[in-house]
Formats: sequence, structure tokens, C-alpha cells
Amino acid sequence: MGEGGIMTEIKIGILGAGGIAKVHTSILKKDERVKIVGIADISEERATALASEVGNAKAVRSIEDLFDLGVNAVYVTTPNTLHVEPVLKCLENNIHVFSEKPMATSLAEAEQIKEAAATSKAVYNLGMNRRYASVYKRVKELIVSGELTPYLAHIKMNRGELLNPAWTSDPQVTGGFLYETPFHLMDLSRYLFGEVQTVYCEARQNISESELDTFAIMLTFESGTIANFVTYAHAGWSFPFESLEVYGKHSTIATQELEKVMVSPGLNQTAQINDYYQLAVEDKWGYAEEDRLFIDAVVQGTKPPVTAEDGFRSVQLLEAIYESAKTGKHIDFRQRV
Repeated sequence: MGEGGIMTEIKIGILGAGGIAKVHTSILKKDERVKIVGIADISEERATALASEVGNAKAVRSIEDLFDLGVNAVYVTTPNTLHVEPVLKCLENNIHVFSEKPMATSLAEAEQIKEAAATSKAVYNLGMNRRYASVYKRVKELIVSGELTPYLAHIKMNRGELLNPAWTSDPQVTGGFLYETPFHLMDLSRYLFGEVQTVYCEARQNISESELDTFAIMLTFESGTIANFVTYAHAGWSFPFESLEVYGKHSTIATQELEKVMVSPGLNQTAQINDYYQLAVEDKWGYAEEDRLFIDAVVQGTKPPVTAEDGFRSVQLLEAIYESAKTGKHIDFRQRV
């Protein structure tokens, strides 16, 4: 610890040595406040490979092994359904934790984490990188500044999942189709438009043998915005695989993937385009900023970018969508307070 109890070097462990772990380690290696001391994975080969990429990190098998290395913080980058147990262990041991999305794959488990985070001395942060992606930061900026008041939004996620990659067809790994990438845009809708008031969803099972894979969702927000969100597992990754259109008074914001934002500010006015194509992925997709803000929270005691309470509300929204899809009911959050 440094002067005034400020931590000067954070010893970090990584639990789960897959693709997203490599994204985070490549960013954390550049942060002088951080030392990655351990990589844990049930596959010794994966752990060893990533540990060698990092440099001086030790390859181990479990969260307990990371604790034995004296970590101050852990990145939980395991498959969706394997987030809860290690996150709770970290919080119980007052070890800071960055959990990849989703927070949990059930509302009951998300509540467990929310309660544990409230009593732990450690920082909990949920990895929702889209909030810090260049395109969506620009959209947020336009809304917050009042340049566009969002009356209506159309959100689209064309996915190739349940076919590619193949593991996404197993709800035992993902928690369900919506817990995969569609969860990012559900969370983003709350981030941009505020808390949800009502939810209605029509869903179908078109290509999957085990779960719903086609969703048309209508959302209303306390802010007055209304939105429709469509997402499906059979689009073959067609371009743009994610997009957002927001409509205000004679004005439109339209995004194309994480590359471009077009702003049409009014009648007879020139459209403005922000193109982020040339930016490095870790900046363009928001990973670098969410990692920096998490480390800031640990070192400086500032608020983490996505708290347990915030993450819990996005799981609430996702579960309400599934509930509406299965029951045919409109879900009104005002009646659930």
C-alpha cells in the first residue's frame, strides 16, 4: 500500500484462459499499476499458454490457487454459467472482482451477488464493454447533452449463434440465448434510455432443439422512450450484426456495428458521421476504458463502471423478457417495486 492506504500495485489473477481473457491481459499488461501474477484454467495447456504470453504469471488450476498467490483482484472470464461461485468466493474474501457478463444466469443468483457485493469490502464490477465503445459513447453524449431527445429506438442484433460458434447452442454453458451477446444491448438500452417500465415479448423456437431463438421485444422506459429490440440466432452474422437507431424531433442517430455513427440533426441539415474503423479494437469496443475504470476503482476507491446493483437490474430485464415470451404477459416493473 502507498501513502494514505492507496494501493500502489494490484496483483491480478485471471480465472478462465479463453479469448476474452486474452483481451483483458493485453490491456492490463500496459497498466503500470497492475501485475498479473496468475492464470487459472481447468485446461493446463490453456493456462500455460496465456501465462507465457503474459510473462511472469504462474499457470494454476483454480480460484483457490489464485488466492494462494496473494492476488488483490480477480478477472472472472469463465463461461456464462460459471460466474457465480468464483465471484462469491472473491467477495467473501474481500478480493476485488471484475466479472465478465452476464452477472449470473438467474435472478436468484444475481441477487446473491448483489447482496454479497453490498457487504464486501471489495469492489465488484461487471464487464459491459458496449457502454464504453466509441459508437455508443457518442450516442450517450448526444442524449445527455440534449442534442437529441430519444422518443423511439430500434435495436437489432443479427447473430449466427446456435450454429457458430457451436458451444453457444448449449444453454447449460450460456444460460440461454439472450444471455449471450443480446444481453449487451439489453444493458445498453438501460444505459442510454434509463430504467424500463414495461416489457412485452413474442418469441419462437425456429432452429434450436432446446430453447427460444427468435425474439421481438417491445420496451417502454420511465424517461418516455419506447423501443423495439429484435434478436435472432439464425441470421448467419449478416452485416451489420448489431445496430441502433434512435429517433428524436426531426433527428436520427444510426449506428453500424461498432464502427460508425451517423447523426441527422434536423430538417435540411447535413448529416454528421463519426467513423471509428481505424481505432484499435480494445479502444473501439470499450475494453480498454472499462479495465482502466475498474483499476481506478480499486486503486483510488472510485465507483466501478458497472456496479452489482446496476448489473442486477439488467438481469431483471432479461428475465422479464423470458417471462413475457413464455407467458404472453406484459410485464410492468412499476408493480414489482
